[in-house]
Amino acid sequence: MKDRVMSLPATGFPPGRLVLPLRTGILACLLAAFALPSEGSKESPFGYCGAWIGQHSGSNRIGKGTAELIAPSWAITAAHVAKAKATNPGQRHVQINFGGHKAGVLKAYLAPQGDLALVRLKRPMKAWPKVSLLDKPLTKKDGAVKFTLVGRAGGLHFHRDRKALGMGLNARHLTTKKDNPGKSGDSGGAWVIERKDRHVLFAVIRGGGSGTQPAALRKWIDRTMKGSGERADWVSLKGK
Repeated sequence: MKDRVMSLPATGFPPGRLVLPLRTGILACLLAAFALPSEGSKESPFGYCGAWIGQHSGSNRIGKGTAELIAPSWAITAAHVAKAKATNPGQRHVQINFGGHKAGVLKAYLAPQGDLALVRLKRPMKAWPKVSLLDKPLTKKDGAVKFTLVGRAGGLHFHRDRKALGMGLNARHLTTKKDNPGKSGDSGGAWVIERKDRHVLFAVIRGGGSGTQPAALRKWIDRTMKGSGERADWVSLKGK
């Protein structure tokens, strides 16, 4: 393939003086215009996935995990990721990094069952992409469902064409330990069904090849979020 050459307009400056800085600036603008969005940015299809960083106020120890934005002021994660913030909120400073935007966590809420938690953010992220939630838990009757695993261990990573089997409260990743792409730090990450207009989360990673299905705890999620005036976007498996 031949190199594409772009002609630049005359600058009006004497050669060898101000031409080089100007051309450098033009080149930088062109590169920025044609650059693909960063996977961690809000333009990314996975922009709703953030890196959980929790710092203990006494020891400065750091706990890491993953969380997903489901409403402007709310994110969802695993209970064991958010437990320290929920039980000792004053001793744990938590931020969720959504591709360069660090959102402070105001409060964490642990679900009554399963490995699931909701977190209220200090400030709403209205312009940031959100992930939808599947409205009913998958069961064995639904068969093996194809999904994409999304996590933030070591940076944003995603793995398509995985398969899971729903079992009510939980879902199981149909894989082997060797083939499982999940890593330490992916807890709280998402199993999503990718659609053209949105991504639909049906399970939150708990570890060991299993995840908790938010749909099994829908009443608790809606009740917890109700006072904020915000709600999750619940959609059906068939996209209706």
